[in-house]
Amino acid sequence: MPLLEISGLTKHFGGLRAVHDLVLHVGNDEIVGLIGPNGSGKTTVFNLVTGLYPATAGRVVFDHGRQELTGLPPHRITALGVARTFQTQRLFNHMTVLENILVGTHCRTRAGIAGILLGMPGPRAERRRVEDRAAELLGLFGDRLLSRAGRPAWTLSYANRRRLEIARALAADPRLLLLDEPAAGMNPTETHELMRDIERIRARGITVLLIEHDMTVIRGICDRVVALDHGTKIAEGRFEEVRESAAVLEAYLGRRAGRA
Repeated sequence: MPLLEISGLTKHFGGLRAVHDLVLHVGNDEIVGLIGPNGSGKTTVFNLVTGLYPATAGRVVFDHGRQELTGLPPHRITALGVARTFQTQRLFNHMTVLENILVGTHCRTRAGIAGILLGMPGPRAERRRVEDRAAELLGLFGDRLLSRAGRPAWTLSYANRRRLEIARALAADPRLLLLDEPAAGMNPTETHELMRDIERIRARGITVLLIEHDMTVIRGICDRVVALDHGTKIAEGRFEEVRESAAVLEAYLGRRAGRA
């Protein structure tokens, strides 16, 4: 079975059908792109998978069929190995870069407040371990973040804040990483660097499902592409196949292929 399997997933907001009867699977070590016009339901799918929204119908199953995610709260889903970034930045701007990463390790630590306040050996050792892990994750992006580990997050450039969000999500030690428009606002050079970053993440054995409007990213790194329109899957396959789909052309251009 695939790492993530979505079947019949549906979400209604009153009379609005945001996602309808979605069937989607993501295999081990894949990079799968989720595309579609604004309002097509892409972020809603992420919110359903990560437990921010309850589903109206359907199932989300993880870990090759062993874990039912449907109905679980977000913190339980994170602990099972699913992490994400958001479309809008959600950093702790007045905390340091390193501290932002440490926040992301919360589901993998055990020390209680009493042990921390008393300076017991166990919590001290755990602190050293998570700090080493945080430094490793910062180093994944070369010198972009590691040399700035002690600086407040607000001092970072826009692209580096995006990288920090990805590093913080990785601190939860996920097997599946959901990236919501990671290249938004980046220039072409930054975008190509990000593509290499995502490839390195996949090389670490982490599966990636990403939403992106920049087709350079989708074409360059995605093994498969799934296109949505009005909450319904309209195409799936390799980038070249999806790009030529009549339904995709109509969704993006407002006309059928071949019709002026």
